Amino acid sequence: MAPQHKLPLLLPLYLLAPGAVEVHRRLTASTWSAYGIAWDWPFAKAAAAGFGVAAGGVVLLVALQVGLGWRRWQAPGQTVNPTGPSLSPTNPSGASTNPQTIPSPSPGVVLLAVLPLALFVGWIEELIFRGVLVNGLGQALPIVPMAIAVCLIFALSHLVWDGPAGAPQVPGLAIMGAVLLLARWATGGSLGLAWGLHAGWVFAIAAIDALALLKPGKAEPLWLVGLPDQPLTGLLPLGLLVLTGVGVWALG
Repeated sequence: MAPQHKLPLLLPLYLLAPGAVEVHRRLTASTWSAYGIAWDWPFAKAAAAGFGVAAGGVVLLVALQVGLGWRRWQAPGQTVNPTGPSLSPTNPSGASTNPQTIPSPSPGVVLLAVLPLALFVGWIEELIFRGVLVNGLGQALPIVPMAIAVCLIFALSHLVWDGPAGAPQVPGLAIMGAVLLLARWATGGSLGLAWGLHAGWVFAIAAIDALALLKPGKAEPLWLVGLPDQPLTGLLPLGLLVLTGVGVWALG
């Protein structure tokens, strides 16, 4: 499903999620802290650390690709044609003849728009998958089957939006889910670190895309960098996830 079609469907569901969790919490006589949510300084510090590690990892990965010539930097703030190519009897090819352009939004505006969205999406998905789902399945399954089930459900849930085209990313999403689950265990059940990691990855990828900071370089090996718009199909992004997981494991 195209992003412009996915977002209008995704956001209403995400906005409903906190209310649904609150209803579930009351019915089960649970607490928000039982789900790993505790709005205190250790929680915020873990979230900030995770955010920095995740966003920094994406930046380093992109820098590596630029250094190898697989990508090229492009300065943000390029001007765009608001009307696009026009078709007319004197311009049958559709080449743009309208010199009028408008500036792209400033990087600061883009980042301020992307940041709260990344934080919100990361928080909701951690609350649902590593919070409510982990607690629920943990009461019915041993720890290893529970962990496998949670990671697979997290990965397969993305097919609701992406359809069969998203299948190549399912293994990578399962690894991502495992790293985020490990982050909760490593911090004694808190979702702070997991939330920060998740939001940091979303923010870095979305910001680079929204600012159009990269353009193609020389032909890159897809098995290393991943398929277009599916980075978790490449060995380098998967290696970044694994390396992050090793660091989280060492922390725990």
